[in-house]
Amino acid sequence: MKKIIKSEILLSDKIAIADDKGNKITYRELAGRAEALGRCLEAGSLVFCLCDRQRETVEFLYELLYAGGIPLLLEADINGEFLERLIRDYRPRYIYCRKSHEMGRRYPHEAEWENHALLKTGMERYPIHPDVALLLSTSGTTGSGKLVKISHENMADNAACGCARFGMHSGQKGLSPLPVNYAYGISFCFWHWYCGATWLVTELPVLGRDFREFYTRERVNNFAATPFTYQALQRVGFWDAERVESLNYAISAGAQLPEQTQTYLVDALKEKFWNGYGQTECFGVLTAMNFQDKKMKFGSVGRPFPNAEVTADRDTGEMLIRSRSVCMGYAGDREQLAEGDVNRGLLHTGDVIEIDGEGCIFLRGRLKRYVKILGKRVSLDDLANYLGDQYPDTEFACTGTDENIVIFHTGKGQEAEREIPALLDRRMKIPSRFVSCHYLERIPRNDSGKIAYGCLQCSR
Repeated sequence: MKKIIKSEILLSDKIAIADDKGNKITYRELAGRAEALGRCLEAGSLVFCLCDRQRETVEFLYELLYAGGIPLLLEADINGEFLERLIRDYRPRYIYCRKSHEMGRRYPHEAEWENHALLKTGMERYPIHPDVALLLSTSGTTGSGKLVKISHENMADNAACGCARFGMHSGQKGLSPLPVNYAYGISFCFWHWYCGATWLVTELPVLGRDFREFYTRERVNNFAATPFTYQALQRVGFWDAERVESLNYAISAGAQLPEQTQTYLVDALKEKFWNGYGQTECFGVLTAMNFQDKKMKFGSVGRPFPNAEVTADRDTGEMLIRSRSVCMGYAGDREQLAEGDVNRGLLHTGDVIEIDGEGCIFLRGRLKRYVKILGKRVSLDDLANYLGDQYPDTEFACTGTDENIVIFHTGKGQEAEREIPALLDRRMKIPSRFVSCHYLERIPRNDSGKIAYGCLQCSR
């Protein structure tokens, strides 16, 4: 935090975090608690953080970063097998989780709060590059051990430009249903902390009356969500005149926004609605546009932030981003955590784009084989490998979009087609309504033995 946020904010009496129960804490109070945490935590140590939506967790993340710990942000209900694999591969010095989590019975408690504990694993600390501030999973749903290394500069640069782009300042309040282990969610937090604004925390269901009352009572200024949430809010008539009046901006990112929903949001929110694009590797959103003067460019994810240059590869059309927000690189094991910046500010996104004469970016497809379900990235190859492990006698090939994952398989009978969606819902939190299965006698392959994905549709 000391390398990211100005000292006049870090030591101020402005409210940093507040919740729906009336609890509030200032930046100065968080700094004092971070100093206390630092006395029982070795700076530079890896800390697995199993993140829920409670105020304690958000406060802990702030204090941990302030104290110099290096968090790997994971979802609180991460699959046990995936967690064990990550512990084996990365050997964290500490684990933060709910007291009720099974890890709390395995390791001693170094510190405790009302509902959570910091566990000391006894595993030896090892070298991590000093520029690494934060670690994020590239594919939390499929349990991939590939991590994105975010530096202090990445976080500061993205936060500074986000604040500038959206006119954010101290005294504003931000709210989002996004999980903080998601790059989009944690970066939105940092946009508020960077400028001394207040981050509102709640576990209330976004479609419930209590959430709507909390939003209205606090007169929320800044809001961020995925298209799925905006569609749900549209159905309950969330954006009434009172909520729109206090709004500074609302942004959608994480997946393509349907044109019908975009039309509704532009009509309801006018220039306060923004459509954006980002990646974990850029620490969240890095392009955005609103619809001033009613120039509606449906499907566009806007123009780059001032800190970013976006171009399309001359041969493939792949979106290339050059920015100080671009991550240091990836880690596939703990040894790679000691490596420095290999990206040098350039990211090959894997997304195919077109850029119009006004510099507006339009997504046209993907080179890389992943989709985003409810804003969470799912590697189709990781998914096929996982299913192959679960069903050793069956071949799998996965395709799909952000609305539907299509699983082709060679398992006979209808048993697999009933089991697979339920398995993915249970183990990976991929809702079964986003999964469809199709039996094939064989998976089509080309002469080199690779799956011929272009032939899958016609093989059904």
